[in-house]
Amino acid sequence: MLQISNLLLSADFAPEVANNSAVGMLGSFIAAAVLIVVPAAVFLIFVSQKDAIERTGR
Repeated sequence: MLQISNLLLSADFAPEVANNSAVGMLGSFIAAAVLIVVPAAVFLIFVSQKDAIERTGR
């Protein structure tokens, strides 16, 4: 483990690079939530409500 940390410290990565990487990762998580999770949840709620209405109508 110590060798890995020494390698990272000696690689001369700028803090800006690490910051940009972290911002990009968070941005991709938010984009995935907006593009995949939210529409899937809305669809599943819609189907569930439609099914509930059909069951009570019969």
